[in-house]
Amino acid sequence: MLVAIVALPWLSGFHADAVADHPTRAIAGELADWGAPDEDCVASAYGGLALDRGSTRVIASFSQGVFVLGPDRQLIARAPGFECTGSADELVALATGEAWIDTPLVALAATVGGRAENVTSLSLYRVDDSGALEPVFIGDVERHADHETRTGTVTIIPGGLIYHAPEGPTSIWTYDGTRYVEQGTFPAA
Repeated sequence: MLVAIVALPWLSGFHADAVADHPTRAIAGELADWGAPDEDCVASAYGGLALDRGSTRVIASFSQGVFVLGPDRQLIARAPGFECTGSADELVALATGEAWIDTPLVALAATVGGRAENVTSLSLYRVDDSGALEPVFIGDVERHADHETRTGTVTIIPGGLIYHAPEGPTSIWTYDGTRYVEQGTFPAA
C-alpha cells in the first residue's frame, strides 16, 4: 500500500491494510475510560491516531498508550504510552498489517525529545495470548541532532527483518513465534 510507504518511510515489506498519520484531539476522550492524557505533555495537544481494521479499532495516544478494541469497544489488548520528554514528542504514524509471520501486527512510529535533539522509533506489536499488546520489535529509525539527521530502515522479510540503525550496524532478526530476535550484525557501509 503506497500510503504506508509515505506515512512510515523507514518501514518496507510490511503489508499495511490500514494507516493513520493525521492526529485528532478526539482520541483523548475516546480513551478516557482507560485513563486521562498527560496534559503537561506537548503530544497531548495533538490527540492521537486511530484506525479501523474490520471490526477492530486500534487507537494510539502518546501518553495514554496503544489500545486494540473489539466490537462494542471492549478492550482486547493495550500497551503503555511513552514518557513525555520534550517539545518534539509526537506520534508519527500508526498502521496495521501483515509481516509474513502468521499474525497481524501494529506498527507505530513515535518521536521523543526536543527540537534540537530527538529520536523517532518504530515499534511493532502483536496481541499476545494474555491480552497484552506485546512489542515484538523496537528500533530507532531517525535521529536529529542540531542540523544533522541520520535515518535507518526496517525491512520485513519472510520470517524476519533486516534493521539498519541510524548510527551503527545493520542486523538480521528472525521471528521466533513471539518476537523478533537479533541473529547477528555486520558493519555499516
